[in-house]
Amino acid sequence: MFTTPVALVRLSYLVDSIYADVCSRHGVSVPQAQLMCVLKDQPRGMSEISAMLRLDKSSVTGLVERAERRGYLSRAMSPTDRRAITVSLTPAGKQLTDTFYGQVSQRLTDLAAHLPAADRDQLTRIATLLVLNEDVPDVFGLPTS
Repeated sequence: MFTTPVALVRLSYLVDSIYADVCSRHGVSVPQAQLMCVLKDQPRGMSEISAMLRLDKSSVTGLVERAERRGYLSRAMSPTDRRAITVSLTPAGKQLTDTFYGQVSQRLTDLAAHLPAADRDQLTRIATLLVLNEDVPDVFGLPTS
């Protein structure tokens, strides 16, 4: 049996590996996929993206520019603040993000599929409590009820 820190670090490694594998299959970097998942449910401003991804604004600008060149994102002036930029997925970006999101979700679901239902429910409850307690942003889509 692992200690809690060892188990959590190894679990993090496993999840990161699955995420990176799906990214590789779609020809996007992990940071690009994270950016696109942040935009999956709605357009967001650059400052909001920066805060959610916990990256400085110049790093976010570079990520957005690279994804925009590939046709996955578009930038527009904010309708409420002309000084702000809103970033959203293009139709191609939305399609890629939905496919990527679905594949990562399925791989993670399959990972726990062998567990009894009560254990899966407990894992979900514990993971939810941990991320809510640490105020982790909605980096992989909005929570469902």
